[in-house]
Amino acid sequence: MSNSPTPIFLAENRSWTYWFADGLPQLLIGISVMLFGFFFIYMGTPSANNALVVLAIVAFAAYMLIQIRAPQILDWLKTRITYPRTGYAASPYFANKNNICRDANLNLPPAQDPHAPAIAEIKRVRRARNRRLSRTYILLALTSLALWFVHTSWICALTGIVMGIILWLGTRADKSVSLLVVLGFPVVGFYIGTLLNPHARVGSFIFGAGLLFLLEGLVSLLLYLRRNPVANVPVA
Repeated sequence: MSNSPTPIFLAENRSWTYWFADGLPQLLIGISVMLFGFFFIYMGTPSANNALVVLAIVAFAAYMLIQIRAPQILDWLKTRITYPRTGYAASPYFANKNNICRDANLNLPPAQDPHAPAIAEIKRVRRARNRRLSRTYILLALTSLALWFVHTSWICALTGIVMGIILWLGTRADKSVSLLVVLGFPVVGFYIGTLLNPHARVGSFIFGAGLLFLLEGLVSLLLYLRRNPVANVPVA
């Protein structure tokens, strides 16, 4: 029996890849993670002055706003940057499971709906991806506990290496995270373990991880803009 990918599976993967090609999701992830890292650092520092505490609260509010409004923010950015260059594509990341196929007649029973096999296949692919990414996030969170409970400098570098491996194994099938981020985790861990106060290492690690995603997003965006200039539409 052949295990070759189906055309629907390949189309779904192309949709997922297209969503990250412009670097905007990575930029948003990076900014939000950096905001949370900033909040984590200064809200847990006894010596932080009032101005830093206020900035930390503002950073957390901005982080929560991004988390709540991420689909709308990304859609706003893509409408002005991505869609005029390479066309519109529905987000596979924030897709509504009840609205996978816009053209499907939802009043028909599954047996009579011509789109039913395609919808079922897309749902299966997305469920598998969500499970894989959920496992990756859980493993990353559990690994990060070492920074909190183990009070030695080398644990930061080791945690960075382990998290980089987990991230690579969990996202290599989707190609949503580049080697810049994967290889950057050990670098962030080593830097934090040798140069920063252990009290702030967890927040600093979070901030450094956000910086990696921000850099990945900037590189992807610059390459995308270079490859895809806005088409000049002749004036009638």
